[in-house]
Formats: sequence, structure tokens, C-alpha cells
Amino acid sequence: MSRELNLKVAQGFREAFARDPQGVWSAPGRVSVIGDHTDEQDGLGFGFGIELRTAVAVATRTDGKITVATDLVPERAEAELASITPSGPTASWKAYPLGMVWAVLEYGRENPPADTSDDPDPSVFLGTGLDVFLSTELPIGGGLSSSASICAALGTALSELWQLNIRPFDLACLAQRVEQQAAGAQTGLTDHIICLYSEEDKDVFFDARGNDVSVIDVPNLAASQLQSVIVNTRESHRNWSQELEQRRVDCARAAELLGVQSLRELRLEDLEASDVEMDERVYRRARHIITEITRVLEFTRVLRTDGPNAIADILDQSHASLREDYGVSTERIEFTVDLARAHGARGARVTGSGLGGSVFALMPVDAIPAFRADLAEGYAEHGWEAPDVYEVSSAAGARREL
Repeated sequence: MSRELNLKVAQGFREAFARDPQGVWSAPGRVSVIGDHTDEQDGLGFGFGIELRTAVAVATRTDGKITVATDLVPERAEAELASITPSGPTASWKAYPLGMVWAVLEYGRENPPADTSDDPDPSVFLGTGLDVFLSTELPIGGGLSSSASICAALGTALSELWQLNIRPFDLACLAQRVEQQAAGAQTGLTDHIICLYSEEDKDVFFDARGNDVSVIDVPNLAASQLQSVIVNTRESHRNWSQELEQRRVDCARAAELLGVQSLRELRLEDLEASDVEMDERVYRRARHIITEITRVLEFTRVLRTDGPNAIADILDQSHASLREDYGVSTERIEFTVDLARAHGARGARVTGSGLGGSVFALMPVDAIPAFRADLAEGYAEHGWEAPDVYEVSSAAGARREL
């Protein structure tokens, strides 16, 4: 599918700008298997990139203008290189491509290319104007990190075109800066790490406390007659929503009350034994973070030692915590999770931030056709828009395509 996407953005660029792009770059979406929200408290994440990708066709220009066109909406995003800056948190798609240009430009001024490193004024790095055409196979608001995918693809392109040779981890940090300062979503690093570090037949384990990234072998799902399945519930979510921000604030408040820098420092026994007065909601948010960090470690151990058939209980416990303690499930998500389990899923849970988005389920291969049919029927009976169902496997991270 990505080949068609690459050709589409290259042709879209030609039609939008009447010239050829200098290249096409892409990045995957991601599946968060377990560990959601813990990276904001120095926690752990586990996931993988998927074949559904975002692609950008890019060429430099000499007049300092930046224009981003897309087939997703009719309008374009425009800015001047000399004055580009985040206009404050904004719930607009423009925040991501323009924010990434700004973040990479700032990086270049602080870390200029080798041929300007001897100049006493690092701001000599001025970058270039840009024409960009972007498109994506990912559902916008579907909980599969379309925003992180945009940042990873464009950041990788600019690193090459501007000869900055930015390390993947630094690109992830720049993308997080875009999320926080341009889009107003106070998210952690994990989504960006997965989009940049993912490899075929690999999972990505991220420890936010030490900023350690481990790329590990995927277990042989085919040998167990299992398949990773994603269901986009078509119930859109937004990382910058006030509901998600309140949960982050609650966790920070819990850490403050308990006298620790982050909830990573605590065990569940510490939370339960504390005599600190704490709002019940804040307590439950903290309990999710603390127990989820433990579950990520247990999940990783069990997956590698006992195999994919042994992880169902851990994934189901993770979803229960997201529903009951973190409060990010919905009726549609619960219906989807319950139906996946009824069809024999080896674990099913909301993936990503929640409050909409997608569900991840590890399904027996022979159960998928009936699962698809019952999903369509059940959604129709509820009056919900028909879900998108994807059978996915791990895919390469951000890269140049053409």
C-alpha cells in the first residue's frame, strides 16, 4: 500500500507546485500494545510501527516561503521561514507540519551543519524555503499516531535536505516539542520513538526514565495461528483534549502529594500505604500509572518466555485499568473489546490515548472473518459508523522512499 502512497504524494506535489519533488519520505503509524500514558511519569511503553503510513514529498525553494499542501483538506498551510514560530496551541492540522519545520530550524541553529560549525554566530543556519505535499493512510483521530507519523516523516526529510543528520532520538524530542508547543498536547515521547525506531519483525520497548530504546524480535505469531488486528472505532479522539490534559494534571498532582519526582518511583504498596490525603480520582489515576508500569515489565517477560498465547490476562488487566482507573474507555470501545474476547482474542484493549480511537486485539486467524462480520452487524445495530478493521504487523520506521 505504501508504494501507491509514495507515488500519490509525488504526483500531488507536481500538481500543487508544477515541479518535481527532491524526494519522498514516509513514517509508519503505531500500535501501542501496552503502557499508555506512563511515559509522562517516566514509565515504560511497548508497541510497533504498522504498514499504514504518512508520506511527504518535499523540495526546497530560495525565497524563504513555506507551503504545505495536502489531499486531506482543501486549504494549505503557509509561513515565512524568517518568522516561523508556533502560534500557540492550536487544534489544527497545520500545527504539525509547520511546527516540525520550526523545531528542526531551531535545532539547526543550535547544531549547524559541519560546513558552518566554525562560524561564531550559530544562527547563520537559515534553512531554506520549502514546498511540501503530504498524505496519509492513517485514520485521523484514530488513535494510531497520525500526528507523530507526520512529524517523523517530515523531520526525517528536513534532516536530510538541510544536511543536519539528526539522530532519531533527537527527532523524537523535536516532534514532542511540536505536540506540546504547537498543538497543545502534553504527550510523552513513546509514540514518536516508535514511529522513528520501528523495524520490520520488531517491537519497540521504551524506558522514559533512562530514555532507553530497545528494538526486540517479534514472536512468531503465525506459528501460533495469531494475527494482530486493529479496529478503528471511528470515534475520533484528540491528544489535546481537556479530558486527557486533566488526567495528566491529576498524575502530576499525585506525584507532588506523594513527594516523588515521578510515579515511576513508587510501587502499588507505597500508594496504598500512604496516609496522604488524596482525591479519589487522583488516587485512581496514579494507580493506573503505577500498575501499568509493572504490567509492561511482566508483559515483556511473558511474551518472550511463554509466547503470545500467554499474554491475554495482562492485556485484559491493562484495559480494565484504562477503563476503571484512568477513565478513557467508551461504550464503543467496550463493545469492540468484548466482541474480540468473545471471538477468542488473546487479549484486547484500547490502544493509544483512548476516549475514542482504536482497539488492539490479538486474534486467532480463523476467528477474524466472523469477528469482522459481527463487528459490522453490531455497529450497525447501535447506529454507529462502520468500523475499519486492519490486520497489521510491524513495519519499518521513518525513511526515504523515492
